[in-house]
Amino acid sequence: MTKPTALVTGGSRGIGAATSRELAARGYRVAVNYFSRRESADQVVKLIEADGGEAFAVQADVYDPTQAAELLERSAVDGRLDVLVCNAGARFIPTPVQALAWDDFRTKVTDELASVYTLTQQTLELMGAQGRGRIVYVSSAVADGPPAPGMAAHGTAKAALNTFARFVAHEAGPLGITVNVVAPGYVRTESSARIPQEFQQRLAANTPPGAGRGTGGRGPGDRDARR
Repeated sequence: MTKPTALVTGGSRGIGAATSRELAARGYRVAVNYFSRRESADQVVKLIEADGGEAFAVQADVYDPTQAAELLERSAVDGRLDVLVCNAGARFIPTPVQALAWDDFRTKVTDELASVYTLTQQTLELMGAQGRGRIVYVSSAVADGPPAPGMAAHGTAKAALNTFARFVAHEAGPLGITVNVVAPGYVRTESSARIPQEFQQRLAANTPPGAGRGTGGRGPGDRDARR
């Protein structure tokens, strides 16, 4: 049997990179998608190969429908894809609602869905023909609260993603495709570690462990998770 294939969008850094390595460790051939930082994607591939796994880097802007469709085609080895992990997220800067411009709010929500929409359509067709497959959307605990400071746009966008996933799951089930949402809390990554300490402490105060167990924020840190 040949190795199953998984595509991880935004797979070159942070949660995406960790997901890519974990899937490879579990026996998947991993397509590591990146937007602009080829060196980061290549490093993830090297780490996977050093551990005996198989991976390759694939550049694409998942917001662009044409590039998203081409990404899926290039990632599906021998025309087959077993797992799609939609991890790439839309960029944003944490901003209180009173100071949040409508265009910025609208862009965040629209881009969040744009990053998964074409990939989802194309994947349903591909996996539906196979009769099986898995789609995983990486959301955020912020979507369900408790509300965090400056996170209205991010939380609303992720809540929209969660609702979209429910509808996709309803249509995908009869095709033999499972659809799930993973909604982590704040995760310290290379990007989130750079956000101001004061903001990290405010975020930590909204988590069950409290400020004494301070964390970074996956949401505000990964301002362009496509990388």
